[in-house]
Amino acid sequence: MIEVAPRSENRMTYEEAILYCQFLEYNGHSDWRLPTSAELLEHASTRGWSDNDRAYSGLQYVLDHVTPVRDI
Repeated sequence: MIEVAPRSENRMTYEEAILYCQFLEYNGHSDWRLPTSAELLEHASTRGWSDNDRAYSGLQYVLDHVTPVRDI
């Protein structure tokens, strides 16, 4: 099971998305991470970064939103 945090307001690079999740404090928790592709499809209403998008990690022009998740 996972808990889903609100989607980021701004689009960001893959590295920024990872940092966003690592430093997010929401609903009393700070153990957020990028979702897997399956979690993203199941829980997010739109597309965004997932942990399977590592191929884009060095591409600064690729921007997207992130929907952080955490295991419960």
